[in-house]
Amino acid sequence: MTDVLIVDALSAGTGLRRSSRDSIGCGPRTIAGIFEKHGIMCKILRVESLLETPSKVRRFDHLAVSAMTMDLPVVKQVFTIWRKNRSRRKILLGGPIASDPMGVLKEIKPDVLVIGEGEETLDELIQEGFLNDKVDLGGFKGVAFSDKSGPIVTSPRSLIPANKLWSEFVPSSTRIVDYPAYQASKVYVETIRGCSNFRRTSLPLPDGRECTDCGNCDSSDPAIRTYCPEDIPPGCGFCSVPSVWGEPRSRDSGSIVKEIEELLNLGVHRIVLEAPDFLDYMREGMPLTNPCEPKANIAEISHLIRRITDLPQMVAGEAHLAIENMKACLFTEDVALALSGVLKSTSPNIGIETGSESHSKQIGKCGSPQDVIRAVRLAREYDMNPFVYFIYGLPGDSPETVEESIACMKTLADAGADRIILYGFRPLPSSAFADFSAPTSTNPLAEQLREAATRINRDKKTDYIGLVVRGIAAEPSWERHGFTMIYPLNEGPIITVEGGYSSGTLLDVKIIDILSPGLLLGEVL
Repeated sequence: MTDVLIVDALSAGTGLRRSSRDSIGCGPRTIAGIFEKHGIMCKILRVESLLETPSKVRRFDHLAVSAMTMDLPVVKQVFTIWRKNRSRRKILLGGPIASDPMGVLKEIKPDVLVIGEGEETLDELIQEGFLNDKVDLGGFKGVAFSDKSGPIVTSPRSLIPANKLWSEFVPSSTRIVDYPAYQASKVYVETIRGCSNFRRTSLPLPDGRECTDCGNCDSSDPAIRTYCPEDIPPGCGFCSVPSVWGEPRSRDSGSIVKEIEELLNLGVHRIVLEAPDFLDYMREGMPLTNPCEPKANIAEISHLIRRITDLPQMVAGEAHLAIENMKACLFTEDVALALSGVLKSTSPNIGIETGSESHSKQIGKCGSPQDVIRAVRLAREYDMNPFVYFIYGLPGDSPETVEESIACMKTLADAGADRIILYGFRPLPSSAFADFSAPTSTNPLAEQLREAATRINRDKKTDYIGLVVRGIAAEPSWERHGFTMIYPLNEGPIITVEGGYSSGTLLDVKIIDILSPGLLLGEVL
């Protein structure tokens, strides 16, 4: 009997992921690796699959759920299903959702909520027999739970040193086969945990905290940058990564390459190197709290990428390596030259969030919109297809900042940005903007940004008409009976083609029409 059911509820919201359906994060596989380390059998299940067939839970002894803050509604559904079918078994909950432990415990009552970096905590829980016996949870760091006296949150656990993190807690490769269409999906492999941006927002916060311009964020002393007398969380105001995961800790190249090799041997075709900023990889500085200085460690980056691209599936053109997040202030010509020399093609994702210079500084961004424009031009010069992402509904938005962002979108499109990605602001626990409100669906400023991004992205898709793209069959189309969704082997828009194709089938597809800003119509050659 399989002992533990790991439910991947990441980005499912109320129960169905409508975006990023081709993405498989590294969190659930990391959890699986810890269970496997202790000889405990486990299986990963997408939350959609569980909601579709609730009886699947009857096969398992215990439940572990990985979720984000936005996923609380679907987690409630999972708990209801589990308790109806396996009422006396243990429930563990973890992931970014645990950033607000008191709020979670009021809404739902897992047997244990694992807060923050959970590898050591889960490891200790298993060693102490939590799954099979009653243990005193008050003796564990980094957990929350409810007892007769009410919700209890224990003292936080220290972050795990890099040399221990990935040597003792190895993500499971074999459990990738639990995901439907994993052969066609983007499979994320963690390379860096944490972020180097320890600047802070200068916008007044709802609880009265406000930057007094003490100068710590710009200090030459990396340790001083970690301290804020006003207790404003570090990083861009909308982001919780520096406050939850700390400064960057890079994973050694041997561990990364081994995991990727195992995944490719199991039939994965698309690998993404996961990092808040990949250009922080092995960058010098302890602690690394300056997002723009020193420069990227090009030697280490090139060494890692060469080792990956030398794997047989990469050499044969049957697999693709992608690198997403990169800070514009670190994206120099030397970086562009190094990346273009070892990657056949890539689409670096560069965050701008707002096209307003003043708003960018207010929210705590490193660099400036001009840095992003410069980075996009450089990327195009070296045959890359950069994506740039904005956020609508940010605190501090105004008609003026939105107007500047729309003008900046057009400039970026002309500079060579292949796609404008637009996210909606969400207040995340542990971020500086945690107590702000999310934008409403009728927000007129947000609608202006959405319309501008849609126009630009649709115009960009005309460049694809007539191209032949190598793609991978994924799943039947939801909206077009008898059609199959195709994910491009390289980065690019999703394609749909007529006919039924088995998941993982490699196809050459000619683009014949634009169906929407994010979907193309193709025909199989």
